[in-house]
Amino acid sequence: MFSSKRNRIIKKAIKKTLLEFADRTPKIYEHLFYGAVDIGPQYLVVWYLFETDAELESAKTSGYCDELEKTTVQNLISLGYPQEAFSSSYQELPIDKITIHGCTEEDKIKMIDALTHRKAMVSFSTKEDIDKKANGDYYLYFH
Repeated sequence: MFSSKRNRIIKKAIKKTLLEFADRTPKIYEHLFYGAVDIGPQYLVVWYLFETDAELESAKTSGYCDELEKTTVQNLISLGYPQEAFSSSYQELPIDKITIHGCTEEDKIKMIDALTHRKAMVSFSTKEDIDKKANGDYYLYFH
């Protein structure tokens, strides 16, 4: 099977990240990535799965997910993945001319970034959620 240079970089970066977090809890149950990275590096999604929803909530509140995301991005870039894939697209928009009532400036930026999403992502979910929402079918859950 053909494996592009970007796919090889992604695999190495994830492996490096997993080794760096091997002693942390909750344990990462599984990981995967997908995207049209050879069309554009910004079309990458890296997923880390915890076994239970409670584990994911603990990882989020402790800052573990933030650390995992930051380390993954750093490892990708240090191994040669294009840095611009992680740039927020809202920087190209006239952000000061956009008004969204009832939210903070930070929330506005997050909303605009989500709506104009064009950057690589690191995301989190759980085996429990996949089982609950897609009857354990990864293809159905992630598509």
